[in-house]
Amino acid sequence: MNNIFKFAAGIFATLAFAWLSFVVGAGMQYGDLSPEAERLEDDGSRPEGADLFPVALSGMAQQGAKEYLALGCMTCHTQQVRLFWEKGPKKTPVYVPSFDVERGWGDRPSMARDYVLQEHVMIGNTRIGPDLANLGLREHSDDWLHQHLFEPQSLVPESVCPPSPFLYDVINGEAEGSIKVSTSDDDEVRHVFPSLRANRIVAYLQALKQNYELPEMSFFEKANDADSKVASSSQVVDSNQSGGGVPDWLAKQMASGKEIYMKAGTGGGMCFTCHQATGLGLAGQFPPLADSDWVLGDKGRLIKISMYGLMGEIEVNGEKYNNAMPPPGIPPGSLTDGQIADVLTYIRNAWGNSASAVSPSEVAAVRASVKGRAPMQMWTAAELSTNSKPEND
Repeated sequence: MNNIFKFAAGIFATLAFAWLSFVVGAGMQYGDLSPEAERLEDDGSRPEGADLFPVALSGMAQQGAKEYLALGCMTCHTQQVRLFWEKGPKKTPVYVPSFDVERGWGDRPSMARDYVLQEHVMIGNTRIGPDLANLGLREHSDDWLHQHLFEPQSLVPESVCPPSPFLYDVINGEAEGSIKVSTSDDDEVRHVFPSLRANRIVAYLQALKQNYELPEMSFFEKANDADSKVASSSQVVDSNQSGGGVPDWLAKQMASGKEIYMKAGTGGGMCFTCHQATGLGLAGQFPPLADSDWVLGDKGRLIKISMYGLMGEIEVNGEKYNNAMPPPGIPPGSLTDGQIADVLTYIRNAWGNSASAVSPSEVAAVRASVKGRAPMQMWTAAELSTNSKPEND
């Protein structure tokens, strides 16, 4: 009986600790955040009559948020312009526009205050598709969004987003209130009535806007030259060049590799969705590529992972990760030997990394050595048990 009591007490203590950490702790971090003016007076007071941001969603958009959640859209889309900052003079945070800003996904990083009025905060973490934090600012018409819901591939052929024709009623001929849609299979134009669910989703997507400033931005100094900052994080070091320059062939391979790394469509690797444009990954979820033995070590191991993927627990820079990484490419595993060589050369020489380039012939040799392996049969760390160290060539 005593053991049962101890067991029950242990379960209660575990749940209580988890609740304090995730609920109370998060509440303490948010504090008393509420909508605020874009600019405050020097004394921190709010200007009289100032508009407050963010604003509440309309009723239609709020219902659309629930539909968005029910359809699982946040599985592949984030709603957060990610922050990229480094320490400036006197350890002051210096805001460096991230690749999210370069892509046009927003003019500033998202802040906690952006989400205080949302019933369902759908920041997400995986980017199979683009970030949607500012989708309403991209000037897509309602009809375009309906077409994308009906069949995404008709607008973006490489999209892996599932079509949602069940949200529409197909009719014969044009009628008041109907819209025109098409499919990628044929050129036939169909007339459909969007359901209430579809209209709610479109209203929600059009309402996704972070086009206002927040007082928190005063803590960040925007860099005047974003390009130089980004370039410094992807600098190539070639130890064979006495002057520190990069030979043309390597520069071309690096440029191609970066394009593959950052591309989410056909011919792209979609690597940035997990490992991030900075190569730092996401703590506890996706391992970093910067200063990683898995990247800088044995080429053969790295090539094998790029062909078949990796699953199970691994250790990177002293941290353990347990996830599954499919082989890069759309569809997965579709990159050619040349593309694999380029993207691996890029990650081995970006973000301060410095290692020898990978050639297509090296990739071809590894491919031949594992020819009998089934497609998408991901490797495990036990299979790739080569204990390698960063190369110094």
